Amino acid sequence: MAKTSDQETEKTRAPRGGFCGALHTFAMSVGITAVCMLLTIGVLGLEEPATQAAVQEAAAFNTASQTPAQPMPAAESGQVIPMGEAFGIKLFTDGVIVASLSDIYTTSGVCCPAAKAGLRPGDYLIRADGMDIQSNAALAAYIGRSQGGDVTFLVRRGDKEFETTVTPVFGEGAFRTGMWVRDSAAGVGTLTFYDPDTGMFAGLGHGICDSDAGSIMALKTGEPAGITLCGIVRGLPEKPGQLRGYFSSDEPMGELLANNETGVYGKLSEAPEGTPIDVLAREDVKAGPVEILASIDETGPHAYAAEIEKVNNTDQPTKNLVIRVTDPRLLEATGGIVQGMSGAPILQNGKLCGAVTHVFTDDPTMGYGIFAQTMVEQSRALSQESSAGAIIEENQDAA
Repeated sequence: MAKTSDQETEKTRAPRGGFCGALHTFAMSVGITAVCMLLTIGVLGLEEPATQAAVQEAAAFNTASQTPAQPMPAAESGQVIPMGEAFGIKLFTDGVIVASLSDIYTTSGVCCPAAKAGLRPGDYLIRADGMDIQSNAALAAYIGRSQGGDVTFLVRRGDKEFETTVTPVFGEGAFRTGMWVRDSAAGVGTLTFYDPDTGMFAGLGHGICDSDAGSIMALKTGEPAGITLCGIVRGLPEKPGQLRGYFSSDEPMGELLANNETGVYGKLSEAPEGTPIDVLAREDVKAGPVEILASIDETGPHAYAAEIEKVNNTDQPTKNLVIRVTDPRLLEATGGIVQGMSGAPILQNGKLCGAVTHVFTDDPTMGYGIFAQTMVEQSRALSQESSAGAIIEENQDAA
């Protein structure tokens, strides 16, 4: 926890939804993120999304519409192990993301130095005066030490990088820039599959996005983590349900390698047990009965009956399946699809055909899914990139 003047304790504000930082517990509907206002005193804030869309991600993270990814090579023949286990995710961003801007009241009037410098929500701040920005706290401390002097940022916006200079102003007892930034996120989803051929796992079926900026968070480092599920809030129309849980260990389950619009991907420290099954090709996925493998309590994954009502055979990478939960057990326990179930595998005729990604807010028995083949292709492409990178490093070391 950051301090100023060696004695001043950092002020914190807990988000709505019963988050308890000391116990690392969280509600699955909230994308828990570390948010730091750029003040001398390093005030922290944790925010929920202000509104809910008609379709909401069935996980702890909020996503927004993204530009479709480049087509991946077709998945090679090979089986994967369907999972269905709930897991925690800890993600740290590459730089800090500008979540929002706010006006500052000074003796000279109202202003926002960050906005004046041309910064926008969704921008990534990579360096300050040529130095890498390691965290919210480090940036807050640096802004405080500036004492109102200019700070030049290296900014990444989309695929472009540029520099801009922000001049902090003194208002309400501290030097401020008018920016709220995030450097991390944590939450829960469901593991979709493990690929024995590559050692890769896939989960969520959608990217982890900043809840304010609406863009996928650029991954610097991250890890899957074990969780303990400890409760359910049943879903109701206009009130999406949620699983509740807490991180059960400080030991990571592996390493997170990618966060993109089709899910999160990485390596597990230990290969999970399970029977490998075939992956159904997109064109072979049909409307009709399916099973959803999901964990809603500590008894682990169970198969629940559902229906694919519509298959969207389009070029879009996500929201390919419209699904409806029909299993009385799941409907009784959760009301349908709830947050925390993103990534739950969907099986058709004994083959992996997709994963749950979203819940319809007006009807929690229904939601969207993604083709499993899309996630397998992404996973294998990432595995190839990771292997190529390791070979390059090995050659450099040898030289």
